[in-house]
Amino acid sequence: MKKWYRIGTAAALLLFLLTASGCSEKEEKMAPEDRILMVNDTLYYGTEEKGPMGDADCVEGKILSATEAGAVPEENGQSNFGGIGNPYTFDSGDGAIMVFVDEEYFWFYAKDGKGPENAEETESQGEVLEPSELPGAFPCDFVFSSGAGAWGTFLTLDADGSFTGSYNDSDMGDIGEDYPHGKHYYCEFQGKFGNFEKIDETTVSMTLEELTFEPETGSEEIRDEILYVGADPLGLESGTEFIFYLPEKSLADLPEEFLSWWPGRYEWDKETKKELGCYGILNRETEAGFFSDTVCKACKAAAVSPQTGICGKCGAAQ
Repeated sequence: MKKWYRIGTAAALLLFLLTASGCSEKEEKMAPEDRILMVNDTLYYGTEEKGPMGDADCVEGKILSATEAGAVPEENGQSNFGGIGNPYTFDSGDGAIMVFVDEEYFWFYAKDGKGPENAEETESQGEVLEPSELPGAFPCDFVFSSGAGAWGTFLTLDADGSFTGSYNDSDMGDIGEDYPHGKHYYCEFQGKFGNFEKIDETTVSMTLEELTFEPETGSEEIRDEILYVGADPLGLESGTEFIFYLPEKSLADLPEEFLSWWPGRYEWDKETKKELGCYGILNRETEAGFFSDTVCKACKAAAVSPQTGICGKCGAAQ
């Protein structure tokens, strides 16, 4: 899934393409699978697979230097096929980037599972982790919420991948004769992530192996003049492939969809702050983003008022 490549306007694409091709140096004529580029201390290996043209927002940087043809680059931004000045795109966490070569974009991959057979992985890439080796400080609390409105999914993750949590959403405007104080959607859940595989030093892929929750979706019960409705755990209700990010993860390497849920997005100036600064979990199918260090303990302990959707301790809208 490569959804982060957005097609811009025709004028912007044309201008970007002309700029890219105009500033590049001579490219070595070599087989696509022999091309190598180092980005963020990771070697990406070329393929014959061509990708769609992306707009300027997709570009992370440009090739800065070149080593001899056939050699392995040793510096970030260095290639073994020339093309100095040619742009390359972000890696959204799946070990793939696109590089502008020979007037077209080609896919480059960091892992043997996706790239050419002769691609050599770095020591950390593709490393299968034991459940107890999931990096981080545990137990770790996460929240998935827009920061506005009366909803949120709270999740506590342990080192072995097991987790518990709850989902809550209040709609005080949806009332009835028997529930004048509105509706409250909720569930309690538990589950387990497994199949941990290190993508790089700050990124681990994992699979959702177990998930159970109660009450049953759609079940209804009136308590204290509020209609309580069973609901799916938002953010976990669909998809099995997830990405675990460490606080040191570069913000420049994270997909925009994930960062749209990040509580720190309002403070990020895209210049001075370089790292995520907290743990993150991305649902690759729904693009939901869970973040640590944002959970008010009182909110997590169900101190949020169903009538107002406001935490009585921190005063935040949940």
